[in-house]
Parts: sequence; C-alpha cells; structure tokens
Amino acid sequence: MVVIEDVTRLSDRREQTASAKFPRDALEAIQAAVRNVPKSVFEDTTKHTEVGEFDAQIADHLPGYEYEGSRTGGYNPNCKLWTHLGFNYSVDLYHRDERIAIEVEKSERKNISDDLLKFQKGYRTQKDGRPKIEFGCLIVPVNYRGSGNIFQHSLAKLDFMKGILFIDDVAVIGYRIPVSD
Repeated sequence: MVVIEDVTRLSDRREQTASAKFPRDALEAIQAAVRNVPKSVFEDTTKHTEVGEFDAQIADHLPGYEYEGSRTGGYNPNCKLWTHLGFNYSVDLYHRDERIAIEVEKSERKNISDDLLKFQKGYRTQKDGRPKIEFGCLIVPVNYRGSGNIFQHSLAKLDFMKGILFIDDVAVIGYRIPVSD
C-alpha cells in the first residue's frame, strides 16, 4: 500500500476566496485510490511502473474517470483537452462531469509547471458552457531517488504561480514510494 504523507490545496494557500474548493468527496476518493496501489507495483520493474502501472492502478479505483493510457498501450481520446500543432494535450485521468483532471508524476520535477499550465489552459477551454477543467490534482512523490521531494517542489511552484492560476482549485497529494525491505 502507498502512504499519503500530505495533501494541500491551492484554495488553502491563496487569499482569493471566490473560487470553489476542490470537492471533499472527490479528493477523498482520489486519496483512497492512491492508498490502494499495492507496493508490488514499485517492486516489479517488468510492469513498466515508471510509465503507467501506477496510473493504471489509481484509475482502477476511480470509477467515472477516464484513463489516458490503457494496459494494452492504447490512447484514450476522452482525456484529450485540446490539440495544437498536431499534438494532443491530455491529462492522465479525467472526470468529464466533475471537470476534474489528475496528473500523476513519478519522478520528474520539470513536469510540475507543465501540469499546472495544462490545468490553467483546461480552465480557459470551454465545453458545454463550462471550463473543461475546474479542479486539478497533482499526485507526486515525497521521496524519489535522485529527484528528492517532488511534493515540496510542487508546493513551491504552486505558490509561485498562484497569482496567475485562474482555476477553481488544485490539490497536491504527496505520496511515499514504498521501499523494499
């Protein structure tokens, strides 16, 4: 099982209070899905943990969310937010009705800014008279070999960008990668 070390929301870190807060039940469901990922996902490197098994395990525990990848290596167009210059911009998991986008990071600090900007662009992209993304969620490790505490890095990026992030709310979930005994 994966241990969640900390959860922080943008709405708790900014002065502006007009936006909606991340739905509590949805955030609890996401946390439960992360906790339910078995430790074996991180131990068996033949399952390509770095590329999607962790994401797939989370998706398995979140009914109603579309999963960008598939166990057979396909692409789910329901996670696509927009296309620009022939490239499909998508998120790892997406709940169309709740307008919640989830990005799961396993190792790369550099992707955090990209993820936040993707949430921002999704908020500015309309579908059926509503933003495609109203709530974003980053799931990031607090311990990763070589990259350190990506959770703390994510909070620093969130604080740096909070004045220009026009989105209802962003949750950041920091998880601990289980280490082998």
